[in-house]
Amino acid sequence: MTRLILPALLLAPMMVMAQQDSLATDSATVKRNHAIFVTAGPGGLKVGVENTDSTHRKDQSDTLRITTKRKQIRIITSLRTDIDTSESFNDRVRELRRERRNTYTYWAGLEYGMSTFLTSDGRIGDGPESGPLQLNNARSRFFAINFMEQKVEFGTHHAGLLTGLGLEFLNYKLSDNVSLAANGDSTYAVPMELPVLNKNKLRQIGLRVPLMLEFNTQRAKLPADAGELAKKPGWTFDRKRNFHLAFGVVGSWYFDTMYKQKYKEDGRNVKNRTKDDLNLLPYRLAARAQVGFASVNLFAEYALTPMFQEGTTPDMRALNFGITLVGFN
Repeated sequence: MTRLILPALLLAPMMVMAQQDSLATDSATVKRNHAIFVTAGPGGLKVGVENTDSTHRKDQSDTLRITTKRKQIRIITSLRTDIDTSESFNDRVRELRRERRNTYTYWAGLEYGMSTFLTSDGRIGDGPESGPLQLNNARSRFFAINFMEQKVEFGTHHAGLLTGLGLEFLNYKLSDNVSLAANGDSTYAVPMELPVLNKNKLRQIGLRVPLMLEFNTQRAKLPADAGELAKKPGWTFDRKRNFHLAFGVVGSWYFDTMYKQKYKEDGRNVKNRTKDDLNLLPYRLAARAQVGFASVNLFAEYALTPMFQEGTTPDMRALNFGITLVGFN
């Protein structure tokens, strides 16, 4: 059966035939509070008048009024009661929960900072106890591309356990005119007068995996029911006022190590590259802490494992710190 609702003023003659008594008593009321409907069925067309005044519940029907110079057109819409909206609402809540989790997770992005180390006597990057590495800290750089993140929430977005994947690039710029060398027992630096090195650095590239507890202060509730979601169809989350804190560990596996020197000889540029691990450990476990507000994120990592194999150099622990340049979420 097809039911068509038409504006009262356009079908006034039909109203007179179908609802003559009511029109005779209060035609003004019909114009303001009634709408004509036409029903097509096996028995033919049936015309009637439907009450649309303000006493109707708003969740049952809505009236759209279109006013022209001489006419007023009203379109009556009613909610269908034969549709189960619980499934679509639950799907939307799952989408919002995933969006909220991504919004309030701070790992994926580009990080930039300093690569250095801490010696057993508390010196950073240099000192008599630092062994072969005497660093130019200002030019020893750290860069990371954290390209994947995943977080498990502890029942709320305010706290969760995050992990992910990333690539890190460690560049240690040596401050002295030395050449690094290694044998099975030790790693050491050989002082040189000539050639004068323009570039003298040690580089490592590794794959990194974090495991960290993360906390957020921003309140970001989910809709409680379909009615609340309908009032705000563009439901979203904003982290502009969010303070966030995370701490845990980062494990790294270094699959590439290179020692590079650059200098001039007889007026030409000479580059020496050596693919040698120089007794560096191929893995690292570091404690990491990060803190920030909105999209700003500062981090620091301190290695719990030594840089070199035990006994080959004095104890040195890698230290990286910096800022997240670009967040991917």
